[in-house]
Amino acid sequence: MLLGMALEQMPGIQRIGRRDVDICGISYDSRTVRKGDLFVAIKGEKSDGARFIPQAIEKGAVAVASETRVEPEPDAAIIIVPDARRFLALISRVFYEDPAEQLKLVAITGTNGKTTTSYLIESIYSHARIRSCLVGTIGMKIGFRTFHSAHTTPESSDLTKFFSQAVTEGCTHGALEVSSHSLALQRVFGTRFRVGVFMNLTRDHLDFHKDMESYFRAKQLLFSAENGNRVEAAVINTDDPYGRRLESKVDCEIVSFGFNKEARIHVLDCQSRVDGTDLTLRTPVGDISYRSHLIGRPNIYNVMAATGAALSLGIHRDEIRDGVEGLEGVPGRVERVDEGQDFTVVVDYAHSPDALENLLDTVSRLPHGKLITVFGCGGDRDKTKRPVMGEIAVRMSDLVLATSDNPRSEDPLEILKEIEAGMHKGPAPYKIIPDRRNAIGAAISTARKGDVVVIAGKGHEDYQILGDRTIHFDDREVAGELIHELSNR
Repeated sequence: MLLGMALEQMPGIQRIGRRDVDICGISYDSRTVRKGDLFVAIKGEKSDGARFIPQAIEKGAVAVASETRVEPEPDAAIIIVPDARRFLALISRVFYEDPAEQLKLVAITGTNGKTTTSYLIESIYSHARIRSCLVGTIGMKIGFRTFHSAHTTPESSDLTKFFSQAVTEGCTHGALEVSSHSLALQRVFGTRFRVGVFMNLTRDHLDFHKDMESYFRAKQLLFSAENGNRVEAAVINTDDPYGRRLESKVDCEIVSFGFNKEARIHVLDCQSRVDGTDLTLRTPVGDISYRSHLIGRPNIYNVMAATGAALSLGIHRDEIRDGVEGLEGVPGRVERVDEGQDFTVVVDYAHSPDALENLLDTVSRLPHGKLITVFGCGGDRDKTKRPVMGEIAVRMSDLVLATSDNPRSEDPLEILKEIEAGMHKGPAPYKIIPDRRNAIGAAISTARKGDVVVIAGKGHEDYQILGDRTIHFDDREVAGELIHELSNR
């Protein structure tokens, strides 16, 4: 693509040097630059991409976009842009011919429930015989093929490239999780969404957003012209106070959902089972009854959200019901580890206070003896939630084993001290076991017939970040191995 032709669609861009450059690709990471690329120097959390312009040109970049003038001027086209992240999103849409326009995309945002809701929507697509793509925390998918992603929502050029591939492979629909980070960092700037879903907003990511009001404003960007997005229908949880605030600010069609009877989609009846939930919803197209494999109140919200999104896309109620009932589970979300033991082991991604409380509430409603909880908090992340999660764990469990999550660059013992500050407030006994494998082992060896062991925080993750090392660690695998070891003693 001729760079000059692409830039004609973006007024206010200053060009220096060569104008007849033909670009073959777009990169924002100097390590991945290939010959013929346009390198966009974005500012990251730890470094400024402008520092790596010489390396990018040395690797073959024929054009560079930067917020600051490059000195000395290299032998490449120079583009001075007011906002490199926004430019990356815009130039990617032009380069890949805006594939989001050709897809009926559902964007899901909120603190909790995004992944399960996206899987529910994907299952509904499948039962409606719709070929679709999926983007989220666990990775990306086109049909049954999976792709790795470093973020819940990839950088704009990676995301647009993926959508382009999805269109090429025949996809007509998609579902994606949209994180607050991605909205604040403009990774989905200018993307057309047929449906935007707001799940909830609870304490998390305050290391990045600093306060709840800023966190809410980031989520609100999904539905805002300020972010260049075009959401045609909004599906909003109006049981959530932030959802009610958002409802008053959205100017497109709104489908509200919740337990409150004023919501357009609301619960008429629900009965919990050990292996799922029987649920009847009142919807704009009539009542829909489900026999879902998913358990707990949070999953009722997830089903309502997916139902609202699917109805907004015009999918038939029978296909929605079949899709919801067809989803047997989501990796690392209330996932059972069953090796024939006479107690229950559940692995879940819950890593925020609200998610942990909802998880323990869900599990406590199942038939069980003692509830034993293993959890930790990630390093280099929101520190304010650590004592809060400690208090929740000891209040809602019979025994708590606090351990390491992904400590990253922090001292695991210091993280555990901050968690322990909240654990003194609860009635349950607790132990501090820094080694995660040992903590899981202690929980499993303590469990007796009928007990439930909850291992929270990492869910589907198959790694642990310790300082500058990343090791293989999967809670599900480790729990299975330790159950076998126990049975062989």
